[in-house]
Amino acid sequence: MRHAKKKSRKKYLWLISLVIAAICFFVWKNNFNSNRMPSNYHADQVDLNVKAAVAINAKDGSTIYAKNANQSLPIASMTKLLTVYLTLQAIKEKKISWDTTVTPTQEIVDLGSNPDYASVPLRLGQKYTVRELYDAALIKSANNAARLLAIAVSGSKTNFLNQMRQQARKWKLNNAKFVTVDGLPEKKTNFLGMTTTVENKMSANDMAIVARKLITNYPEILNTTKLARAYFQNTLMTNSNKMLNGLSYYDSTFPVDGLKTGTTDGAGSCFTCTVNKNGKRVITVILGAENDNERFVETKKLLSYCFN
Repeated sequence: MRHAKKKSRKKYLWLISLVIAAICFFVWKNNFNSNRMPSNYHADQVDLNVKAAVAINAKDGSTIYAKNANQSLPIASMTKLLTVYLTLQAIKEKKISWDTTVTPTQEIVDLGSNPDYASVPLRLGQKYTVRELYDAALIKSANNAARLLAIAVSGSKTNFLNQMRQQARKWKLNNAKFVTVDGLPEKKTNFLGMTTTVENKMSANDMAIVARKLITNYPEILNTTKLARAYFQNTLMTNSNKMLNGLSYYDSTFPVDGLKTGTTDGAGSCFTCTVNKNGKRVITVILGAENDNERFVETKKLLSYCFN
């Protein structure tokens, strides 16, 4: 009888140990991602009205500030930073060149006629260079340009999506989920006939890693992301990053030279920003601001904290 009681006690101790281990893992997972970046760090130092945010030192990747930074959230058009990274990688590997041309499909042409989506005018049967599409994707946030870039790089959207997922796994971005190459939401119908909207998701930390990889490996991207305006053939494009020199939220205190905004109903207003000041480059990410202007106001608060 005593032997049975001892066995029962050992069993309960084992179960308790298992529960404690599970709780410890859960706490660890929610406070650190696989890149050992904290979910919250000095979060009480800046009162940001956003769902999640992070600021890192671009040189070494160290965290300056983090708020819910490991929470997976919709990222909208900031997806295009990874699209562009894979494009630059393909150019570096000589799989394509800046002068490589590609012709849009009917679907991509039709996308450009939707007034709800950022786009540039693309015509069926006309060829466009990778350079033109790259500029349009970054400056205008043109969704049709991003889709055409994907075809230029990988032959199809499906192949490119697989490439995006592989790159995310390589960088250990465990909060990343991709359903489109441009960041637009996609409608899915389940077996019950119910339609739901799905979006690309990443954490603020994940997004900061992508931005840092871009700036480190392909610093030439800043020559494009710093442009407030540029032409796509005869169409004037105005950058949606209003913190650039010449646009409404520019502040000479923080000489912003990139990178990318993003907006959908599900994502709210998002912004990945970078500033090089006094020899220190900082990358900030804002997810889920209340509106497009608010994301710049909140970014400025974060930059003030980073540089003061």
